[in-house]
Amino acid sequence: MTTVNPATLFSSPVRAIWNVQGENVPTLWWPAKGQLPSSKDANEGESHHTVLFMLPGNPGLIDYYIPFLQTVHDSCQGKIDIFGASHLGHSAGSHITDPARLYTLEEQVENKIAILDRLRETYPVGTRFIIAGHSMGSWLALRVLKARPNHGILRIFGLFPTIHRIADTPNGRKMKSLFNPTSLSIVGGVVSTLGFIFSAPSVLRSIVRLATGQDRDMAEVTSQKLLHSSVVKNCLFLAGEEMEAIKLMDRELIDEHASKMVFYYGKTDEWSPIENYYEMRDQFPKVKSYLCNQGMVHAFVLGHGEAMGEILAEWINEL
Repeated sequence: MTTVNPATLFSSPVRAIWNVQGENVPTLWWPAKGQLPSSKDANEGESHHTVLFMLPGNPGLIDYYIPFLQTVHDSCQGKIDIFGASHLGHSAGSHITDPARLYTLEEQVENKIAILDRLRETYPVGTRFIIAGHSMGSWLALRVLKARPNHGILRIFGLFPTIHRIADTPNGRKMKSLFNPTSLSIVGGVVSTLGFIFSAPSVLRSIVRLATGQDRDMAEVTSQKLLHSSVVKNCLFLAGEEMEAIKLMDRELIDEHASKMVFYYGKTDEWSPIENYYEMRDQFPKVKSYLCNQGMVHAFVLGHGEAMGEILAEWINEL
């Protein structure tokens, strides 16, 4: 019986819940066109596949990245597999077993390492892995590389990266007060109340669009997937941990793997100021550092997903 490749049937990702070390993780998969991954006939050293593993920022809902990743897949002509995963606790639904649980930054790190291990087991020997991280996802990408330096990681792409001194950034200083336990309870209560008052999905989506200026698809993600008390609490809790943990740049790691790294900075980014670009460019000349000239903001997925997707695809196509 011939196996049908989903990439020839769908122009949208395949959704699945992966159980990774006992945790249920929402995932998206864009299969490469051609032969489906199989380790049965792989020869040692052959490079059969290239897989892009996307690590979101915070909020860590992979659904925000659909237009961006769809553009990457289309612009790469379906030659690569793309896999993305939400952060633990950053989604709501029947897959959540303990809505009250708050996941630490280190638990997010270990989960992403475990997902890469699963991907490596799924694909043939010799598969090349590309890890793209957005915002704090760039820091996660570095941690994954540090833990698995021999897992075939070809490139690390850091998009608007927050890999050091987050608490000292303009936004870090302004928003730090939101990340204490009292604020978590207050914000969680407000979100629950909003969800109760505006229970009709279309009404809540309209309010989100009016308040944020998000387009319909992004407002749908925000209103239906983000605005849950447990999700918002996890986002804020994780942000608080980022403030405390992401302080010093791992210079030794970056220097050791400089040839694998590409960082893309914004000119007006208040989570990763332009000074970070100059620091990376001057102190690590072997790293490819770029400064955005298209006016993209830190949260590029909200309005600039396709433009960023075209840039990332161009880099991937050059590999």
